[in-house]
Amino acid sequence: MKVFRTIVAIASLFAASFTQATPVTVDAGWYGFCFSGVGGGASAGCQNAGVGVAGNSITFTLASAGLLKVTDGFQVGDVFRVFVDSVDMGTTSTPGSGSFISSPDALYASGYYSAGSWLLSAGSHSVDIFADVSPFGGGGAYMEIETARQAVPEPGMLLLVGLGLAGMISMARRGRRAM
Repeated sequence: MKVFRTIVAIASLFAASFTQATPVTVDAGWYGFCFSGVGGGASAGCQNAGVGVAGNSITFTLASAGLLKVTDGFQVGDVFRVFVDSVDMGTTSTPGSGSFISSPDALYASGYYSAGSWLLSAGSHSVDIFADVSPFGGGGAYMEIETARQAVPEPGMLLLVGLGLAGMISMARRGRRAM
């Protein structure tokens, strides 16, 4: 039995030395991944509606702040634990109930497929994703990295703020005249 454990340990170390990171492109779109049940890590190979496939460890470099997004796909019920640079960032949301959706954007926004997002700083990052809950014993999901967009006021909002300020100035002048 000891010999068997030693052989398994050596084989695991040997296999780990050949594991390579999967580089992904920021702002390219959704990458699909497979997983093999609870504790199963993201692995490349699933058919998907995204731009490609990715598997642990997923690597990328952000020129500025970015958003990591992860969503379940295909069957409602899976939840994922996400690690960024070996730090446990938590899990995706608790799934609801709903019908089949094929678009990763719709899956992410649906509210009933498990999804999560994490804001990341500029720099190089490594992401590992593992199934935390998997009622079907495996499946497929998606991840995406996009540059964080800063909120820019819309012209209509600027007009409203300007009118509000003009009204306050006008009321202040009337108040001074009345005195």
